[in-house]
Amino acid sequence: MLATVHSASLYGLEGRVIRVEVDVAPGLPGFSIVGLADAALQEARERCRGAIRNSGFDFPPRRITVNLAPADLPKSGSGLDLGIALAILLGSEQVRAAGRWALVGELSLGGEVRRVPGLLPMVAALGRRGIRRVIVPAEGLEEARLVTDVEAIPAASIAEAIEAMRAPRSRPRRTIDPPARVELASPPMVGSADPGPRVPGHADPRREVPGREDPGRSDPGREHAAQDGPAVAPSGAAALTDGLAWPDLADVRGQAEARRALEIALAGGHGLLMIGPPGSGKTLLARTIPGLLPPLGDDEALEATIVDSVASDLAVAGLVRRRPFRAPHHTISYAGMVGGGPRLSPGEATRADHGVLFLDELPEFDRDVLEALRQPLEEGRVAISRAGRATVFPARFQLVAAMNPCPCGQAGVEGRVCRCRTGVAARYAARVSGPLRDRIDLWVMLPPVPPASLVQDDEPEDSATVAGRIVAARCLALERNRGRLNGRLSGRTLLAVAQLSTDARARLVALAELEELSGRGTERLLRVARTIADLDASGSVDEHHLAEAARFRSPARRLADRLAV
Repeated sequence: MLATVHSASLYGLEGRVIRVEVDVAPGLPGFSIVGLADAALQEARERCRGAIRNSGFDFPPRRITVNLAPADLPKSGSGLDLGIALAILLGSEQVRAAGRWALVGELSLGGEVRRVPGLLPMVAALGRRGIRRVIVPAEGLEEARLVTDVEAIPAASIAEAIEAMRAPRSRPRRTIDPPARVELASPPMVGSADPGPRVPGHADPRREVPGREDPGRSDPGREHAAQDGPAVAPSGAAALTDGLAWPDLADVRGQAEARRALEIALAGGHGLLMIGPPGSGKTLLARTIPGLLPPLGDDEALEATIVDSVASDLAVAGLVRRRPFRAPHHTISYAGMVGGGPRLSPGEATRADHGVLFLDELPEFDRDVLEALRQPLEEGRVAISRAGRATVFPARFQLVAAMNPCPCGQAGVEGRVCRCRTGVAARYAARVSGPLRDRIDLWVMLPPVPPASLVQDDEPEDSATVAGRIVAARCLALERNRGRLNGRLSGRTLLAVAQLSTDARARLVALAELEELSGRGTERLLRVARTIADLDASGSVDEHHLAEAARFRSPARRLADRLAV
C-alpha cells in the first residue's frame, strides 16, 4: 500500500517541503530510500526500524521503498525520520490518519522524537505550502509555535504522534506494551542548570526569558508574514539579562580615545581595529559591546531567530532580541567563518548578522579566512557555491578586531623595546592585507595603561550612559537614511546626508590627500564624520567632525611609519 505524508528539510537557512512517499509492497524484505538522501538520511532505515519495533508496532517484513520528492533536490539531516516511520505504519495499515499532516523530527531507537536544527524555518515553509497541522518534537514546541499560522502539535514519541493523527473513525487499537528496556543513561533533567559558563561567540547569549511580556512592542513579523509566509509571534521581553556578566564600560580605565572610537563605531555600524600591546585593554573593551548595543527590531529579530534555529544546538524559546556578539578563535577554518560544508551550514559571519563579529589577534587568522570577509563587509551577504548547490547567507555584521603591533607586542610603543628580529614586525602587520585594511573605518592605538589610572577615584562613564547616546545617534541615522546606518551609506546618498559646506568640502579633500586615502577610504572618512555629527545631534558635517574622523584614520599610517624604522 502507498502512504504519503509531508515533512521538511533544510537548504541553507531555508526550509524546503518534502513529500515522503512510502510503498509497502509484497516481495522479499528490503528497505531502500531514494531521492538524493545524504548519509544521515540513509541511516534513517535503522533508526526507523528500531523505533517502530521498540514502540510496540510490527515492522512489516515486506519490500519498503521510500521516495523523497522532489527527487532532484538534495536532502540532508535527520528531520525526516518521523515522517518516514509514520508513513511505514500507514502503508502497512497498522494505523490510520485523516486530514493533511506534516511531521518533523528525529527518532531514537526507543521511539522517542528528538528536536532537529532549523525547526522554525521548516515549519514556516510548511505553512507557506498551506499545511496547517504539523507534529513536532515536544522539546521544540515553543520554537515551532513562533509560526502563528500553523498549529504545532508536540509529540515526545511515535505513540503520541499516532494519537495526534488518529482519525475519529478509526477503531481502537489494541494496546501493545513496548519491549522491556535497560536504561543505563539518565536523560537530562528539564530545567536543569547550565553545566558550565558560556563563552562569548561560542554559546550565543541572546535568548529571551519566556513568560515576560513587553507591552510597548507590537506583534513582530506581521509585515514580513504578509509577503513571505506565516507570521511569527513574540515570546519574551525585548532586553533581559541572560545570565552572563558582561563587563561594564566603567571597568575600562585610561583609554579615553579607544572608548570614544568604540562609541562612534557602534553608533554608526563602522568597522573598528584596536592596536596595542598586551594588557592595554583591547579585549576588555570589546567585551563591553553587548551591553552597549540596542536590542534587535522586529524584522531583525525574526532573521536572527531563524539563524539561531539553524545553527544552534539549543531549542529556541522565543524571538532573539539581543544582538549577536561572535568571537571565533583564530584557528577557525574558511568554511567555519563564511559557511559551507556538506549541508551548507551558516558560518560565524552569518551568525553575527545584525550584530558584531569580534576577531581577536587579527593577524593570527589564516589569510584566506580574512580575505573571505571582504565581500560581506561591502555587500552584507555571503554567496556559497558548491558542486551542484548554491545559496546566499546574510552577513550584515559589524567588524571589530584587535591586534598586537608585532609578535612580542612592543613595536612602536613609546618607552618599550621591541624584541622581534628585523623585519618581523612589518611582516606581522602585513598579514592584514591592504584591501581589508581599507574596509575598516576606524583605527585606534591603545597605549599601555598607567598603573595610577587603574586606582584613581574618578569613575569613567558606564555602559548605560554611553548606550543612551549610541541609541539616540542610531535613531537619527535610521530615520534620515530610511532604515540604514551610516556605515552602509555610499555615493550620492552619503553626500546628500552629509550636507557639507564649501569649507567642509575643502577640508575633506585636504584630509584625504594628507592621509593618501583611496576613494573608498575617503567615503569611509565621511561616513565616520557623519556619525560624529549624529552624536552631536548636528544636521550637517562640520570641519571639526571631519578632523576627529581623520584622527581615527591616521593610526594606520603612524603604525606603518613606526614599523618601517
